[in-house]
Amino acid sequence: MYFFKPVCENDEVKKQYDKNMTFSYEGYDDEVLSGGCSCTIKGNYVIVDKIVYPQDKPDFCEGLIRASLNFAANRGVYMAQCSCENAEYILNLMGFEKLDNSTYQGDIPSLLTGTCSGCKHNESH
Repeated sequence: MYFFKPVCENDEVKKQYDKNMTFSYEGYDDEVLSGGCSCTIKGNYVIVDKIVYPQDKPDFCEGLIRASLNFAANRGVYMAQCSCENAEYILNLMGFEKLDNSTYQGDIPSLLTGTCSGCKHNESH
């Protein structure tokens, strides 16, 4: 079973009032630290800066991203961006829009609604 734990780098007061903060998530697979991600909140955006996960577990990567987006949304953030090349497959599944060769973006409410790759795949045809 996967478990995702936030690791905040700011004190409580700054976390409540500052719209420029960094945070990360650690991901555990049956109590074994198996990866994580680091993020930065800048205004109304959360930027997923780095993701580390077992390449044979894309669902683990999706869990890290979802946990991070939920954390940011609970702090009033509405939009998300990510340029992590090792997560492009998951970003596409989640509904991120590709802006250029390396940046993906989306609004957090839409990204957290769920993945239905079959539905998204059929819409594009």
